[in-house]
Amino acid sequence: MAIDNTPPRLKLITTIAAITVVTLISLDFVFKSYYAYMTDAAAREKVAPAKDLEAQHKAEQAALTQAQIPVDQAIKQLAAGRPDVIAPKQSEDLGPMTGWSKNPKPAPTPVAPHHDAPPAHDTMGDAGAHGGHDMQHGDAGAAHPPGHAPTAADAGAPKKAPPAPPKDGGH
Repeated sequence: MAIDNTPPRLKLITTIAAITVVTLISLDFVFKSYYAYMTDAAAREKVAPAKDLEAQHKAEQAALTQAQIPVDQAIKQLAAGRPDVIAPKQSEDLGPMTGWSKNPKPAPTPVAPHHDAPPAHDTMGDAGAHGGHDMQHGDAGAAHPPGHAPTAADAGAPKKAPPAPPKDGGH
């Protein structure tokens, strides 16, 4: 086996390292300059010349003057409000109520309003739940049908205690 005892060529290594550093610094400068030049060129292309801009302004002004209502009158009308044109209206579209086409639901049928007398006040009812008011004000229990007596329970609470089971423990 042979052993190489020659000293390293430090001069060659240093020269190559210096050339590499100078090349990288100059390439960084070249790439940054090229990027700046291209972005400026792209920005110049997007900016319209002034003569085109003036022509566009003239066309817009002509369109505004030939409108049915002058702009200042239209602004005054919008500021005053136009309730006859913009008014809330109940939608008659039942599409959202019928569901998805892959899982359809039947369309809801409109409920006819009842014109019967309001239910009588239940004095035996659950006064704590509805504060002694009739059932139309949002009590948890159901309202009594017109002409029917109130049931024995209101919102699930019995009016009377159930009978106690026999204490003899037998039958």
